[in-house]
Amino acid sequence: MKPFLIIFGQTVSSYRLFAVLAVIFGVITLSLLLYRNKIGIYKVIALIIPLLVFFFTGARLFNLFLNPKAYETVSVFKLEFVGLSIFGGLIGAVFAVILWCIIFHIPVWRILDLCIIPAAGSFAIARIGCFLNGCCSGKFSDSIFAIVYPKFQDVQGLQAYPVLPTQLFEMFFALIVLIPAIIVLVKKNRLPEGSAFLIYASLFCAMRLIILPLRRLPYEPWIKLYFYPAFYIILIITLLAIFSIRYYMKVKGKVENNEVKS
Repeated sequence: MKPFLIIFGQTVSSYRLFAVLAVIFGVITLSLLLYRNKIGIYKVIALIIPLLVFFFTGARLFNLFLNPKAYETVSVFKLEFVGLSIFGGLIGAVFAVILWCIIFHIPVWRILDLCIIPAAGSFAIARIGCFLNGCCSGKFSDSIFAIVYPKFQDVQGLQAYPVLPTQLFEMFFALIVLIPAIIVLVKKNRLPEGSAFLIYASLFCAMRLIILPLRRLPYEPWIKLYFYPAFYIILIITLLAIFSIRYYMKVKGKVENNEVKS
């Protein structure tokens, strides 16, 4: 809708502005949560830097796998907020968190639980930039939810091609599914550590799977029709299986402790 904004007399790319704001929000929120949980400032810095590196590296490599044609004109090593796939970034970020926890002997699941709010907020902010820029939009539609971007009007403006604002759909539902995860996080004594992360991640994947058919993606048909659906379904099943196993082990441990005490 507005690919460029005027701020203090300067023309700024909406997409880049909100991408930067998303990074800032994620870094500050995660840092505060870690500090609140008595993680020292030096350890926080030791996490934030590789977290950003692994996120952007994973996002670029995943996008290179999905859409190699995009790099015929853009360098893979270009340090820009272009050619990034969110799930590649999330996988890279999770790997960075696990590695950091191993090095500093910190419970992995506890830290992953803390990451859901910064991750959800950053994703939502970044999607605002996508909406204003007009990228990542949905398919053409005559639905009441469809909107018209200037680039989908002809030169005389006589014809309009409405598209589904899937960026806003994803932003909205990414925040909605955060609610049950936060409820689980509050009731952490009843559930094993990592439950909030596992539930949010599975709901986030389900959200992306549902919205997938509505999106216009610049990928090969097999990516849209087979790879992505299978990818999301496998992730959902895996995450829920891990949650079920951890919950079972926690319940079993409580029963055994009660038997020993009695």
